[in-house]
Amino acid sequence: MQRQPIRPLLLALAVAMAPLVLQLPWWTVAWCSVSWGYLILRDRCGWPVASRGVRLTIFIVGMTAVLMFAGLRFDGGDFITLLAVMAGIKPLEVRSRRDSMVTVFLAYFLTITSLFVFENLSMTIYLFVSVWTTTGVLIHVNDPTGPLGRQLKLSARLILVAVPLTGLLFLLFPRLSGSFWGSPWAGQSRSGFSSNLRIGDVSRLVLVDEPAFSVTFDSPVPDAHRRYWRGIVFERFDGTGWYPASRQAARRGSIGGTDLSRYTVILEPHGQRNLFVLDLPVTANAVATIMDDHTLTARRPIWQRFRYGAASFLNAMPHSADEPDDANLQLPSDRNPQTVALARRWARTHAGSDGLVAAALAFFKENGFSYTLQPDRLGIHAVDDFLFVSRKGFCEHFATAFTVLMRAAGVPTRIVGGYQGGRWNALGDFLTVRHSDAHVWCEVWQTGRGWVRVDPTFAVAPDRIDAGIERALAGETLLWFLGRSRDDLLSGLTETVSQTWEAVNTRWDMWFMGFSAEDQIALLRRIGIFAGRRSGWLLFMALPPLFIAGMILLGRLRKKANPKPLEDNVLRIYERFLDKMASAGIPKPLHQGPLDYGRLLMERHPALERDVDAIIGCYIDLRYGHECDADALKAFRLRVRRFKPRQAMAAGGLRTED
Repeated sequence: MQRQPIRPLLLALAVAMAPLVLQLPWWTVAWCSVSWGYLILRDRCGWPVASRGVRLTIFIVGMTAVLMFAGLRFDGGDFITLLAVMAGIKPLEVRSRRDSMVTVFLAYFLTITSLFVFENLSMTIYLFVSVWTTTGVLIHVNDPTGPLGRQLKLSARLILVAVPLTGLLFLLFPRLSGSFWGSPWAGQSRSGFSSNLRIGDVSRLVLVDEPAFSVTFDSPVPDAHRRYWRGIVFERFDGTGWYPASRQAARRGSIGGTDLSRYTVILEPHGQRNLFVLDLPVTANAVATIMDDHTLTARRPIWQRFRYGAASFLNAMPHSADEPDDANLQLPSDRNPQTVALARRWARTHAGSDGLVAAALAFFKENGFSYTLQPDRLGIHAVDDFLFVSRKGFCEHFATAFTVLMRAAGVPTRIVGGYQGGRWNALGDFLTVRHSDAHVWCEVWQTGRGWVRVDPTFAVAPDRIDAGIERALAGETLLWFLGRSRDDLLSGLTETVSQTWEAVNTRWDMWFMGFSAEDQIALLRRIGIFAGRRSGWLLFMALPPLFIAGMILLGRLRKKANPKPLEDNVLRIYERFLDKMASAGIPKPLHQGPLDYGRLLMERHPALERDVDAIIGCYIDLRYGHECDADALKAFRLRVRRFKPRQAMAAGGLRTED
């Protein structure tokens, strides 16, 4: 039996799986490493293939491990794990060309999986490398004696030829609204705000220096202190954590205001439904709803990069439906007695909400509070410990303490979670908001003015709002990325390279990843094709299939115009016969001609004598005889196609299919 190219097959699998390594459980990576390491040693030392019983045992162990780690819910991440385990198992049983082909297609499946998991330019470029490598190995499997360098060049030419067709299908193939890529791989971990807020959550999120979303503006870019990105409103407090209102309804009516800002957001996947908009949103697109607390909510959780447009009034007017309810005054009865007592004293000595707000902010400013990512540990009366003992905290500490003080004094107050600020990319003309910009602030109800934003953090660390998180925490050692704010040459060069790549990647996301059905229709209209709901869409959907059919027809016409010699077809059919015998366990030795090989087959298995004698005879007549017409070639092809050596040898007699 012909020896299969184990090392090139492992190369294709390794290149295809490399992007998924950090998404896989550790045991899966170890599984593949051990399996592939053994195969390399086996190929070098000439060890035999593992028996069927051993391979079956390995398969059962692998599938059992996948099911155990997946649990009852089998999501997208578990499918990735299953593919990885199969990539470790399949090469162990590679014996024939068919097994090698299955392994190559498994590498293609892994490549496609990466395409659904990752959505960025660098990964798209890498996937072309993966397809190039796998296609080169596919060519090598079918031509094992050919030079690998020439086969990789052929693979590159095939990919280059396919690129124009890929671009045409991308532009013209009908799509549903939303991103072209992406899939709900629920098992993947995502960073961002969750549906509840506990003291310490935001300070941990700030340590994640990854983009949360990017924004392009169709109007002047707001100043840093006006860039409050509203995401989720927390109203219920149980003493340890904050939660949204139990019921949410869509906002009734519209709001007024000044300083209208229009912008487009590309949001990274975070697994929640909340979107982020500037305070306060006026309009949004059809895939999201503005709720009565002025947050923007998508119809489904965001498991893929999501693009949406919005408009906001930076100076919004009071809204008639904004009346507070009892939830905005609710406090647990058995928590933080010192804080409640202080607030009630203020309520007796200060008139109105303005005086109470001023008293709380002055308390933060005048009593030695510090803004830090390394606060002290708090007890069951967390707000008391923070206000009267520790006095060190992050934005959620100040927002929680301020809200408890205001509610205890009788002022309706709530917490808003989102992001504040963002880093402007001058090369790409867009704003990048990172998880390190995460922030929470408060809203206080004031009669005649509605909900008014109050940011207690500003009283202690004004640099956080005006200059960003990097300047406010310049002395913290936990934030490794604070080096971006230094003014030395190396930091400046690093920042330039980073912003250049970020600009290229974001523009790619905006155009390629965000190319929606609406963008597609607009493109067709610009080139003079109207894709309406009925007849236009029929034409629109017919264009790609017609193009593909035209390319196939052109190829057939060229083949007819330049037909291959019949001798080449004869040899190809004979090689198909040799492949069948090799898969049946009797490969042709390299030194044997067709007659000697035919006698070898008939001696070992007399049941094959009639068909083998006829096939060898037809091959010799067509290949070396004087007659080589189309009818004889057709009969030869049909005889080889019907030849079933395994069935004949198993039954002890010749079996063919008519």
